[in-house]
Parts: sequence; structure tokens; C-alpha cells
Amino acid sequence: MASKNITKYTPGFNINDVQKKFNIKKIIKLSSNENPFISDKVTKYINNNKHSLNLYPESKPSKLQSIIAKNIGFKMNEKNIILGNGSNEILEFIARLTLNSSTEAIIPKHSFLVYEIISKLQDAKIIVSKPDSNKNSANYLGVDLDSVKSKISSKTRLIFLANPANPTGTYIKLSKIDSFLSSLPQKITVIIDEAYYEYLDPKKDKSAISLIKKYKNLFVTRSFSKIYGLASLRIGYGISSEKNIEKLKLYKQPFNTNLFAQKAAEIALNDHNFVNESKKNNDIASASLIQLFNKLSIRYLGTYCNFITFEVGQNSKALFEYLLKKGIVVRPLVNYKLSKYLRVSLGTMREMNAFKKQLKLFYNAKV
Repeated sequence: MASKNITKYTPGFNINDVQKKFNIKKIIKLSSNENPFISDKVTKYINNNKHSLNLYPESKPSKLQSIIAKNIGFKMNEKNIILGNGSNEILEFIARLTLNSSTEAIIPKHSFLVYEIISKLQDAKIIVSKPDSNKNSANYLGVDLDSVKSKISSKTRLIFLANPANPTGTYIKLSKIDSFLSSLPQKITVIIDEAYYEYLDPKKDKSAISLIKKYKNLFVTRSFSKIYGLASLRIGYGISSEKNIEKLKLYKQPFNTNLFAQKAAEIALNDHNFVNESKKNNDIASASLIQLFNKLSIRYLGTYCNFITFEVGQNSKALFEYLLKKGIVVRPLVNYKLSKYLRVSLGTMREMNAFKKQLKLFYNAKV
């Protein structure tokens, strides 16, 4: 029986709730790490195919899986891919496959809250590793692989690693992950959650997918909710050995991803201009915000994703509520054990300028 000690996942503030509470018509939502843009090609497909709403999707969408395999490279094929109702569903499949009441899951401190929830649902014991405590490190508060390794016991069966990580925005180089994986016994499964990978530079930051043929205990998960702008359609995927993927299929419902999600994902993967523009706009927004943080002497964490987590200290609650009253929603991180920090998603330049304006007013800064 699953543990009752499960903390419910709380998403970012609902726009309608903020509108009603503060009587504000226009809300700027910068709390859920969503792409502020939508592919015109995806929109066109959905508008032109409403007549398909009555149809079941493909139960075995091999075309999409083949497109994904071709897109990611590393000699993967459709049998290395499994689709999920968001990558969260893939994470849950893996937890169900590997965990039970006599096992342990290692989760780095400040990790995505879903890792703990799905592990507790299998009655596994949660072991939390310490974060990087070096304040001068670019990985500050990110994953400390030495700490993760120190928490391994005979009961360890699953390790969660997000790379880049939410909410810290930090990134671990592939060489370090390779070395870490080489030190583990095969009975321990490792998940590398790459939901934000597309915001990296693929020429410099190689994906852990490149290690799948080397390590049979490795799963990598990806999402269409971020740079591809398909968050509402709920679709993601997992990559591993063909044998591992076959095992995961035992937990998959026949129609777990809908028709529009499948087709939109196909289109999004091939809409390279949209992805490149999304990345370009994200980089511009990030650089602009970092410049202001530096001027205001505000400490911020890793900048590898489509959000930035920044330190506000004792004023975090006051700033969060101040922004709410101005119609700007950011993410408090109390549930992530980061009570002195807020996380802001990188939106359009109009949205970022509005956020920066209010941030300067809050600090009474003339910069």
C-alpha cells in the first residue's frame, strides 16, 4: 500500500485565481517554465483537423517514434523510444518498474517534486543527497554527484538526476555523468531527466542519450512541454535499451498520448525555425535579466534553462506578493526547500520588461 506521507504537487498560480483576487484583467504568467510562443505550423494543423476529435490516436505511434529517433541520433531507433502523457508518466513507469517497499530511491535536494511523489507511491524510502555547497561554483545548490554516491546502499534501486535541473537551472557535464555511471552496480537504475536539454548548446553539451548503449541501467527522459511549446497537449518520451523499453510498455495504457499531441510533436520536431527562434528569444531574455540582476547585486543560480532562480532572502514572500498585485506571477520555492529564492520563467521581451520594471520599483533602484 502506498505511503500516506505524500506531499501533493502544487503547480504555479492559476491565472483565473489571480485575476479574481486582485481584479486584474491582464496577467503575466512567469511561473511554470512555459514557452511563450507557439509554432504556427502546429496551430495550423490543429485548426485544420478538428474533424479528427472523434478518433482514437495510434496506440503504437511508430512514425513519431522514428522521427524522435532520427532527431536525437546516437544510432537510436523507434524501439528505443516510449511515449508518455508528458515525461512525468515515463518517470512514473520507471518508478513502478524499479521500486517497492523494500527499496530506496536517491533524490538530490532541491529536485523536481514529482520524483519524490512517484517514489513514495511505490512505498520506497526516499534518500536525499546534499546539494553543491560551494557558493563560488556555477553548480551552487545543484546536484553533487559525490553526495549522491555516498547515499548508495544495498537497497538503492533508483537515482533521479535532472540535467539541466529544475529549479536550480544547473548543469552537470557529460564526462562527470559518465564517470558516475561507471561506478554504479547494474542493479541501480538511473534516470537523467533532460526536459530542458534543448536550451543547451548541443555542440558543447552532449546529451546522456549518447551513453545509453554503454549503460544498460540508464533511462533518459525528454519533454515537448518546453522548447517545443506543447505543454497543454501533454506529451514526452523516454529513451533506453530496447529491452528496458519493452519492460516499461507493461505499464502503458493503450492510448496514453492523444492524436493531436502525437501529430503536433511530429510537426514541432521538424519545425527547426520555431525551435531556433525560441532558443534565440530565450537567450536574449536571459541575458537581459542577468544584466539587471548584476546591477541590483541579486544572486542567481544556473542559467541553462528557460527560467532563472534568484535569491531574495527574507524578502522573497514580500516580492512574490508585490508582483502578484501587479499582475505578474512568479514561482515561490518553499516546497523545494529554497524559501529565500523565487523562480521566474523567461517570457517574451514585453513580459520580461514588465517584470524588470516592477523588480526595480520594488528595490527602489534607478538602474
